[in-house]
Amino acid sequence: MRCNLIRILLFGLAVSIVAPVSAETITPWWSQDVTECDRQSSHGLDPFHVAPPVTSKTMDFAKAQAACEAAVAADPDNPRLNYQLGRVYGYSGQWQKAMPYRLKAVEAEYPQSLFVIGYLYFSGNTIDEKNPCKTVKMWRRGAELGRLAAQVALPRHYMRGDFESCGVKIPESELAGYLDAAEAQTGDFYTSMLIEDLRAELNQ
Repeated sequence: MRCNLIRILLFGLAVSIVAPVSAETITPWWSQDVTECDRQSSHGLDPFHVAPPVTSKTMDFAKAQAACEAAVAADPDNPRLNYQLGRVYGYSGQWQKAMPYRLKAVEAEYPQSLFVIGYLYFSGNTIDEKNPCKTVKMWRRGAELGRLAAQVALPRHYMRGDFESCGVKIPESELAGYLDAAEAQTGDFYTSMLIEDLRAELNQ
């Protein structure tokens, strides 16, 4: 009886370590105070945005840049604010200025930044390097931290062979876990169809 209980506890511990988590279960260690930077540059798909979203088409770049520079100066380790300042610089064409802030948010494992900057390395957009091996690392960590886009994009591109040159082997069970976690998060019809198709392909 005691041995069985120990096995159950150990199994539960292992699952808690490897299972993807929902972004809602992550407790932000950074300030959740709404700043003018948030009001000027929040991304609607960022799980941790704290203000109404602002699109690239509606963003006032001058106001957003001034607000986010001030916010980051006042709270330099806040990954949300660093991500948003990088977003403002990127959208306004200041790519070189954007990268240090984007990467600082990546280093802090900010889920939105892990996905977005991973995508930039995959596409080569706005940076001077195309590196899918950086992408797979960022997306995998983003998926582990519950970022929906990473949980869908990683299995899709992995199964297409886009990361073969990186020498990374991701177990099918892990990919399936990300798709399950994504399905639990989304209510979008088209995203659900993509997940269904990816799951069918994975099970072939």
